Amino acid sequence: MREEKTAFTKEQLKGFSKDLLIEMVLSMSSQMTEMNKQMALLTERINVMLGARYGRRTEKSNEIPHQMEFCFNEAEVLITDATKEQLAEPTVEEIVSAQESADTSKKRKSHTKGSREEMLKDIPHEERECSLNDEDLACECGGTYKEYGTSDYTTRLEFTPASFKVIAYHVKNYRCSKCGDIKRAPGPASLFEGSLATPSLLAGIMTAKYINAMPFYRLETAFANNGAYIRRQTMARWMIMAAERYFSLLFDRMTEELLTEEIIHADETTVMVSKDERKAGSKSYMWVYTTEKSEHPVVIFEYQKTRAASHPKEFLADYHGYLCCDGYEAYHTLGGDITICGCWAHARRHYSNAVKALQDNAERADELNVSQEALRRIGELFDTDKSYRGLPVDERLEKRQKELRAKADEYFEWVRSKFGTVPPKSETGKGLAYSMNQKNCLLACLSTADVPLDNSEAERKIRNFVISRKNFVLIDTINGAKASAVLFSIAETAKANNLRPYEYFKYLLEEIPAHMSDPVDKFNDHLEDLLPWSENLPAQIRKQ
Repeated sequence: MREEKTAFTKEQLKGFSKDLLIEMVLSMSSQMTEMNKQMALLTERINVMLGARYGRRTEKSNEIPHQMEFCFNEAEVLITDATKEQLAEPTVEEIVSAQESADTSKKRKSHTKGSREEMLKDIPHEERECSLNDEDLACECGGTYKEYGTSDYTTRLEFTPASFKVIAYHVKNYRCSKCGDIKRAPGPASLFEGSLATPSLLAGIMTAKYINAMPFYRLETAFANNGAYIRRQTMARWMIMAAERYFSLLFDRMTEELLTEEIIHADETTVMVSKDERKAGSKSYMWVYTTEKSEHPVVIFEYQKTRAASHPKEFLADYHGYLCCDGYEAYHTLGGDITICGCWAHARRHYSNAVKALQDNAERADELNVSQEALRRIGELFDTDKSYRGLPVDERLEKRQKELRAKADEYFEWVRSKFGTVPPKSETGKGLAYSMNQKNCLLACLSTADVPLDNSEAERKIRNFVISRKNFVLIDTINGAKASAVLFSIAETAKANNLRPYEYFKYLLEEIPAHMSDPVDKFNDHLEDLLPWSENLPAQIRKQ
């Protein structure tokens, strides 16, 4: 292969004609321009990745600058941004409040007088006296202090680490004194043959893993530190058996309920399964489907090996209604009686990335201005729609179809006018392209009164799984992945229905095994009473 020259000497250049030199300079100038463009795009991508890796997870335009500051100066940034109220030591009410949502988007409720007692009423109480001994009761004057009343009491909240108790059951036998017939006292129910597992133990493991995102190996260590040596493999086996044997029918019934809803949100995320009959490192997926402000909130996780369009098509085969989702093509090929509603939060995401990356880049000020204007227009759509809350359905629908639709049309006209003014591979260019490609789906929600402008509901529901995934990294087997889908579904649905997850898991593990031998009709009737929204659930399971 002939080696091409990449440099010339002075003598060689002197020998070139003027026209050749001009041609070379123009070529080099064109190459430099293209390299600068590529460098700008790469710099933008790096800034976006750094913001995603180290910056605050926000897309609010007023919180975008100086993301890296938070990474390396976290404590100082938090203190600087905090109010006096935030800096104060949390009260007991704030720690144990059962009234407040875990959703950080909701404002903290103000506490009224007497709220402490209300919030602590479901926690075991213990009375203790603070008194003085005889020596301290002696006064310097020679007299003695006498008790004459009790000052106002103060409250403290104590924590007891996990504890275990071994219960040995001695089952007695009885013999009839006349005929010699033998009768045996009933022994304790067993979840699994020959197993020491109990409803309380399994409920504790499920809560730790599927609510608190604790992987089995950490739970194994935590149990060992408290004197119980339960191998992580044993815990994993218990979860699979419990999901398959006791929770699968409840999961199926919850799925049926979900598919009756008018509005469903969908999303998916990756999960690693080590033994799924494919080469190491193959990606599997956990799909999530959830309701939108339903009377019966439902969250359903479904494990699948791939991200193929056939999976949501099969899951939603009998569904008729509105599906809120992102721009992933699999959802947009469903057809049938499903109306696909796009996500305006995703439409603004590339613009938000651009603003973060280009904040201090004067050379790309035009791109920055386009993204900022896009964020302003989309933000106006959200603010306008928010102002319709609380209005009657008919009035809300009318305003959406007229006022909000007009603003959306103006946005798309503006987007069309900006095509070709920014590099198509830049974040700003990607934002413009996303909006135009998803136009019909983004406008679909405006034809109804209740479909939200974004798919945040699904993303909120999948968040706990994503956090858990970071801790357990991968799932060992397909059966484990399917069991996790069932148990995450029940855990998230319990939270959505304002239940206490541990108490609910424990109750299910007590009730379902006790009715497994019932006739089908009777068992199904009992299953209805066990659903997370059932009015027949015991009061102690519900958060007050």
